Amino acid sequence: MQSRTTTNALVSFLFLFLFLWAIPVWCSLPSEFSIAGYDPGSNTTGRALELFEEWRMVHRRVYRDPAEKSRGLENFLINIEYVLSRNARKTTHSLSHAVGLNRFADLSNEEFKAKYLSRIPRVREKRRSRVERNDVDSATLSCEAPRSLDWRKKEAVTAVKDQGDCGSCWAFSSTGAIEGINAIATGDLVSLSEQELVDCDTTNEGCEGGYMDYAFEWVISNEGINTESNYPYTGQDGTCSTEKEKIKVVTIDEYKDVAESENALLCAVVQQPISVGIDGSSLDFQLYTGVSETQGIYDGDCSSNPDDIDHAVLIVGYGSQEGVDYWIVKNSWGTSWGIKGYIYIKRNTDLAYGFNVEICHTVLRKKLVAVYLSWENTAYSMDAVAIRMQYAALGLHTAVLMTTPFVM
Repeated sequence: MQSRTTTNALVSFLFLFLFLWAIPVWCSLPSEFSIAGYDPGSNTTGRALELFEEWRMVHRRVYRDPAEKSRGLENFLINIEYVLSRNARKTTHSLSHAVGLNRFADLSNEEFKAKYLSRIPRVREKRRSRVERNDVDSATLSCEAPRSLDWRKKEAVTAVKDQGDCGSCWAFSSTGAIEGINAIATGDLVSLSEQELVDCDTTNEGCEGGYMDYAFEWVISNEGINTESNYPYTGQDGTCSTEKEKIKVVTIDEYKDVAESENALLCAVVQQPISVGIDGSSLDFQLYTGVSETQGIYDGDCSSNPDDIDHAVLIVGYGSQEGVDYWIVKNSWGTSWGIKGYIYIKRNTDLAYGFNVEICHTVLRKKLVAVYLSWENTAYSMDAVAIRMQYAALGLHTAVLMTTPFVM
């Protein structure tokens, strides 16, 4: 009993200390980071708790016990200090990104990485030993690229999804690429099932992480993948539904590597949305926010070492603002992260942000066209000539997909 009393006293002292320590921070907190608005005159410990509670309401954050809430509050206050100091340094370029109190504001960076980034060994040899790799696709070595491109405007990108607390970004990145190339080839934008990959692809680790090429190989061996509506996402590991698995809306054939260069990646994105891996471990990435691509081009810390790749995303286009080039990147953390679920990452940095890419392109097989995405391709039962005509109308010779070696 005495031990419990001592613990409660320490927790109470921690709350009081953090409140008093944080008062100067709230006095200067910009309103755009206060969630519900901030009155600089309300510099009281009560207002500090109100701010935290307002954030909790906005993000529907529920804690399991007082100890977890105490840790969340402590992290929240520390992250506020970082938000203020980081944004105060936002003077190198007006287009540079900001950080803010997004859905991850009550997590330490270590907690964030453990919960949302890759949890499986990142061994490149393991991935490459599974299948004999194809040669680098020469179609992506050079191209005539438009000044800007946004596949969202061409209706080749589904709405932003949310992987929740499940480490399934590898599945979302893979389906996103397949969805894109399928829309380009057929004119139909269909949301595909990440949950089927989580449940049924036993070569990956479900919510514990996975490799995109393993996912592509599974789609090939399964001869297709179901839709999201038929096999909806639950955000947790489940038992594979053999009945739902029998429904094969899209299938894939093979995939080829893309040279690891900015130009090769650009040429791949010109042809379709591309699945890539990235280092998402920095606090800037965790708390990334912004208003639009004109006020949110990410230039924070990221490792260029392929072994540090720990997250999978989808490149859906590119552009430039005031001489600063950027990639348009779709994430799978819902619309309350980043800029409505997207991050705009600085381009022409010699892949300094951890992008490590591979690509697959369309292949004709009998009278079917195999449309590849991310690390694979999807195939609809459509006449090859008709598909070729659709590609020609879009100025495309092949459907190309791109991804990264592994991610979570």
